[in-house]
Amino acid sequence: MITMRGQTLKVVVFILSIFFAESIVGQQLDFENIGRGKPFKVSGNIAANSVFYSSNQNSARAPFTYFLQGSLNFNIYEFSIPVSYSFSNQGGDLEYQLPFSFNRLSLHPKYRWIQAHIGDVSMSFSPYTLAGHQFTGGGVDLTPKGSFTFSAMYGRLLKATEDSEDNRTQPAFKRMGYGAKVGFKKEKYSLELIGFYAKDKINSISAVPEEKKVLPKENLVLSMSGAVTVTDGLRFKGEYASTAITQDLRAEKVSHSNGVAGLLFNNRASTEHYKAFKTEMEYSFDKYRFGVGYERIDPGYQTLGAYYFNNDFENITLNGNTSLFNNKISLGFNIGYQRDDLANQKETNTNRTVGSVNATYAMSKKVNITGSYSNFSTYTNNKLDQFEIINDDNLLDNQEERLNYKQLSQNANVNISYILENSKTRRQNLNTNYSLATVANAENGIVRLGNGSTFHNFNTSYTIGLPQRKMNITSALNTTYNTIGRDESYTWGPTVAVNKKFLKDKLNTTLSTSYNQNNNKTNKASATNFRLNANYVYREKHNFNLSAIQLFRNTSLKNTQDLTVTFGYNYAFDLSAKKKAKVERVRGEFSFSYKEHTFTGEPNEITPEVLIVGKAKRFEEIKKINKIADKLLVLEQELKDAELKSKNKYKKKAIEYLNHLYKNQDYVNIYDDLVFNGLKKLFRDAKRAEWSVEQKYKTAVSMYNSSSRKESKKMQLFLKKRTSAYKANKNMLEQLENLKKSDLYEKGGEFYNFKHRHLNTILNMLEEGRTKMEVSIFIEIAFAKMFHTLSE
Repeated sequence: MITMRGQTLKVVVFILSIFFAESIVGQQLDFENIGRGKPFKVSGNIAANSVFYSSNQNSARAPFTYFLQGSLNFNIYEFSIPVSYSFSNQGGDLEYQLPFSFNRLSLHPKYRWIQAHIGDVSMSFSPYTLAGHQFTGGGVDLTPKGSFTFSAMYGRLLKATEDSEDNRTQPAFKRMGYGAKVGFKKEKYSLELIGFYAKDKINSISAVPEEKKVLPKENLVLSMSGAVTVTDGLRFKGEYASTAITQDLRAEKVSHSNGVAGLLFNNRASTEHYKAFKTEMEYSFDKYRFGVGYERIDPGYQTLGAYYFNNDFENITLNGNTSLFNNKISLGFNIGYQRDDLANQKETNTNRTVGSVNATYAMSKKVNITGSYSNFSTYTNNKLDQFEIINDDNLLDNQEERLNYKQLSQNANVNISYILENSKTRRQNLNTNYSLATVANAENGIVRLGNGSTFHNFNTSYTIGLPQRKMNITSALNTTYNTIGRDESYTWGPTVAVNKKFLKDKLNTTLSTSYNQNNNKTNKASATNFRLNANYVYREKHNFNLSAIQLFRNTSLKNTQDLTVTFGYNYAFDLSAKKKAKVERVRGEFSFSYKEHTFTGEPNEITPEVLIVGKAKRFEEIKKINKIADKLLVLEQELKDAELKSKNKYKKKAIEYLNHLYKNQDYVNIYDDLVFNGLKKLFRDAKRAEWSVEQKYKTAVSMYNSSSRKESKKMQLFLKKRTSAYKANKNMLEQLENLKKSDLYEKGGEFYNFKHRHLNTILNMLEEGRTKMEVSIFIEIAFAKMFHTLSE
């Protein structure tokens, strides 16, 4: 093994020597521009947000939470040092411990093509190796001119966390990790080699109880990926990864190994070897684009470089899109098939089929119609164990034992947008949306009474804008009719909102109110809320925002009142040591456009306008994500540096900055849709299981009360599990029954906190090409865990 490691080290040194040799030859210091640029600049922003919460009911939410975030960028000629920090009292009052911290401090110094990451940072190599896991340490990205790129990291992935008497404590061994990625890219093809290693320190904490299932682990992952363009429009890409993971470092060493990673690993009796493979083909011509993908991940595949990993599945996808009639009609489709139990070892196997079609029709400049349809089916086969078949003395119940369960789900949506008027004095818009969702559960091919659900939703809104008065008024009506099993419910309610700008557009205010009433066979409930939002910009650099929501919920059992007030302040600054040297201006007007934005003037005049786009309210969410905020900070500095370069290079940097904003905002919009649809599905599942969960809880209580072994830990644990499941299911139904999409944006709420915790992971999954199905499954599991935690 020592010889093998020695050979591996030589190979790594050889690859790095080639990389640095080409980098040094291909780079020259730009001494000419060093004298022309600003010698010293300090820029950045400071943000402070606080959330006040009050309720007439007992709540686990903290009454006051604050968040301090900011970034600084020190620039000396072409050398920049971005620094970002995040501090909050969130989690500070927890009575249990977690293996991570809510507060973060990171530095990202950069000089030309060399960028370092220091502090509490995260990096991504690939979905199968290092995938956005936060670590405390350092990393580097080298992207010189030429074909080679290099990235590396080293740091602590988990801090040592001792176990405590509180069951919510998550004990963890101290986990250190390091990894590297070497890339080689040409115009027609590219290749990447990745290695990642992580190991727990056995003596970093005391022994952990076995029921916690926390064991010291060790992991090595090797990956190779590449892409090749065969002809114009035809492209192939793929990745192969091999992982060797030791589930318990205390197990004895063994000599046998398996897989590529196993050849370079200290194999033990608890070591497991798995592989993952993914390939895609893309073909486009004229206005048509098609894609085919295949992915297979072994059961048990795991990497310690990711928080979440879905394994034991095989996935086949087919997609395409085109535009017709001078781009008036856009069509797209997706077809996918997924199955699990690849090793044929589970008691049940599941396969899923999904098909979707979406279309957009721009009938005229005033009328736009969009529609979509999806069909999702899940098939579960309950396999019979051979030993049970041999010992089964009842030959008449095979049909009941061999249960085939199929879930059919269909969704359809139509949206019509009509611009009634668009003049200088008045703008009117009418928007109508209808959506239909059906779910049916078939057992052995039969859909029984009560096993089907249908959801109808219709909403329409009318907006009138008065540009000269700087006012917009919106009225909307929302209605929902649901049949869940044998129950049915009807929800309706209006919404009115007024938006008005004051003080030469420096103060932007919105006041809205909504009312919803829900009726079903057994209960009648209503909810009323009042919302106020205000945003004030002072001298372009100071931004104040205030939002408040008062919510009233009335049911036959109880009445609740919740008040949430959020106040925030943001300050952007730019301190520069200005030079007296005159900059020669080029004659002629310089102008370019991006989406709805048009920029005209000299680069140093356009830069503030580009940066103002990033300060818009729609981008607030993405700028709270460390990885995105850090990248924006780097792009902002590169944009300012490009002011002294050619107009063409400056334009490219400006568009790169705007692209990063809008691309990640699209991911956030996808997240919102997936979360809302996932919560609706979770509500349907909870409603379907309500009777069964309640009966199991009542049975457990009855067994416990009549038991003579009430002091038995086994009996207490049994009752605790059933009680927890019952409370969690009840809590889900109460929270999700009247859920609206706007509830996801309520600052300080549980859904908002969920987004704050998981958005970075979900964005990484989307950015790495994970399917929406995989992301939806992750979201549903995470929300279920959240409700279980809240119910405890």
